[in-house]
Amino acid sequence: ITKKELNDSLENLGIFIPDKELTQMIETIDVNGDGCVDIDEFGELYQSLMDEKDEEEDMREAFKVFDQNGDGFIAVDELRSVLASLGLKQGRTLEDCKRMIMKVDVDGDGMVDY
Repeated sequence: ITKKELNDSLENLGIFIPDKELTQMIETIDVNGDGCVDIDEFGELYQSLMDEKDEEEDMREAFKVFDQNGDGFIAVDELRSVLASLGLKQGRTLEDCKRMIMKVDVDGDGMVDY
């Protein structure tokens, strides 16, 4: 993803990083020097943003972003809505979202719970 795409996605999640800092982070993790962040490089960026002590709290906050109605579950329509707001190709259809949820749906109720 490009710097602008990364910035837009982070802002959609409520994470605001000054342009200069974002540029420095990308330069630090852009191992292949193409000016974009690939999936492996993004993983490194994510780790640089995370503090291990706050990981549980951050996971709960991320869950709340997807749990739009606050019922403690992420339903297919909520997942689709958030992915669409981020401009991601994955999850454009309900079927895509159903497959994603099925991969992590432990109790088989068709939703993700924390």
